[in-house]
Amino acid sequence: MGENGGKPPENGKNGAGHGDGPEFGPGLGDVSFQRLGQRIADLSRELSDITKLAGTAAPRKLELEAAAAAFKSLTEAYAKKPEAFSDAQLDLFGRQTSALQEMSAGMPSADADADNRFSDPSWRENPFFDFVRRIYLAQSAWAENLAWNAPGLSETEKRRAAFFIRQASAAMAPSNMLMGNPKALKALFDSDGESIRKGFSQLQDDFDAGRGRLSVTQSDPDAFELGKSLAATPGEVVLKNPLIELIRYHPTTDTVRESPVLIFPPWINKYYVLDLTPKNSLVAWLRDQGFTVYMVSWRSADTEIKDFSWDDYLALGGRAALDWVYKEHEAPVNAAGYCVGGALASILAARLAEDKDKRLGSLSLLAAQTDFSEPGDLGLFIDDHSIGGIEQMITDNGGVMPGEAMRDAFNLLRPEDLIWRYVEERYLLGQEAKAFDLLYWNSDQTNLPGPLHVASLRRLYLENSLAKGSFVVEGKPIDLKKITAPVFIHAARKDHISPFASVYKGVQLFGGDVTFLLADSGHIAGVVNPPASKKYRYWTGANHPPSSDNWLAYATEHPGSWWPLWADWLKANAGDEVPPPARLVKAQPAPGSYVRETLESIRAKRS
Repeated sequence: MGENGGKPPENGKNGAGHGDGPEFGPGLGDVSFQRLGQRIADLSRELSDITKLAGTAAPRKLELEAAAAAFKSLTEAYAKKPEAFSDAQLDLFGRQTSALQEMSAGMPSADADADNRFSDPSWRENPFFDFVRRIYLAQSAWAENLAWNAPGLSETEKRRAAFFIRQASAAMAPSNMLMGNPKALKALFDSDGESIRKGFSQLQDDFDAGRGRLSVTQSDPDAFELGKSLAATPGEVVLKNPLIELIRYHPTTDTVRESPVLIFPPWINKYYVLDLTPKNSLVAWLRDQGFTVYMVSWRSADTEIKDFSWDDYLALGGRAALDWVYKEHEAPVNAAGYCVGGALASILAARLAEDKDKRLGSLSLLAAQTDFSEPGDLGLFIDDHSIGGIEQMITDNGGVMPGEAMRDAFNLLRPEDLIWRYVEERYLLGQEAKAFDLLYWNSDQTNLPGPLHVASLRRLYLENSLAKGSFVVEGKPIDLKKITAPVFIHAARKDHISPFASVYKGVQLFGGDVTFLLADSGHIAGVVNPPASKKYRYWTGANHPPSSDNWLAYATEHPGSWWPLWADWLKANAGDEVPPPARLVKAQPAPGSYVRETLESIRAKRS
């Protein structure tokens, strides 16, 4: 506790009690309790005002409809088979009984101890909160199992129901509630109510920033500056058109490889995930290996490019960048695409191969799907009905898919890590947002042109047309089998955006030599893993059986980063060493201007 009204503590005890947590006994003076109670009453009035805002920040219509449909199918499934629900009730009783028996016997809970939400010692040391977390985890696991065992539902229906049950369970975790979170209660008493007062203030700020929806701050927005602490690798903008800025990075070696590396990042979020802080920059590391590296910086969609389609992205993005780079170097270009940028690079490579254009020396696909038949949880909500709702959202937003909606959708794929963790830290504990480069990037969203986004959902995900050879760009279908240049395919084992099994299917789609590599970790850390960090591992294997599981069973494991292996592969396709290209006169310095556009600046221009 803080001050005690100027009076000495009663019975010679201080206000904090004897233990690490709050002690509700005579050690807490009546005056302190009265002051704390008054503070909580004052804060309750503030919370009432915030709650009114929350009423306008309900989940989006599409989210509610999808969840309602999933729970309706689950309810109907068990209504038709009441004996199955009786079995489920017995299962719940058994799980709860086991949890209580283990606790009574003094046994640790492996699941609870491994859960980051309950990592604070107070969850284990206080019997009440230990009971709360054990029962919560038992019931959460039972609820998800209810979906997986639902009689008569298809696999997709079960997965969809399980997804929304996980969302509900994550929202109802005791760690999200003041009275259910011992760490938050301790902070409340230790700070004399200041932690909650500050938390309410930050909750208000996040509502204001979300323009009527809660936009949880994940990283300190003032901790980084583009061009200085992020996207800071020195370079120059060598090409600018209505869609892209093409950045070339300044060499650090006396000679460079003849064939440059041209990277197409995803247009969802911004390119600098591959150029974070200097120690985490993929482009800086490639540059230091003796490559001339080019990066495409996509423009966030606004009124000028809201009608752009895949044809426009291929012409003004893929072709325009390749044309400039090849003309400058007069050597085959090693193209690389990350996430959906890999789909674009594949389409470009196929079109060049069909025209017998030899300007592309190799193709690298980083966490990029070309077969979308197993897209993970993202695919659960891509059907004709949901796409119709997305089209209406795009219409309501002036022809663009709003970046905020994309952020919300991706955050739902990892709610504990990307939503509720920050609810606890910011609103219950009153902590300031920390400086975290990756989460700063994650919060720097981009808008997408409506036609491009709808075509991606319908044709890539729903129809899987790229893998089937029916994806039409520039009036012609794309045939990936025509690509005979060397292909390097990278996947990440824990990737929830481009799942390993889905990415692996691409090894069968190309007409030439394919090298496949599996990295550890997820969609970002599985790609951004500099060798100096000495983290994670990766797997390689020469044979490509039909199943990704079979491939992994016979693959060879290696410690550390996969970057050096990829660099060696690129060098084998990069020609001789030559002098680096001369810099342009009066070129705009990297990171350029398109990357500096924010959702707020685009709204300001439109209004």
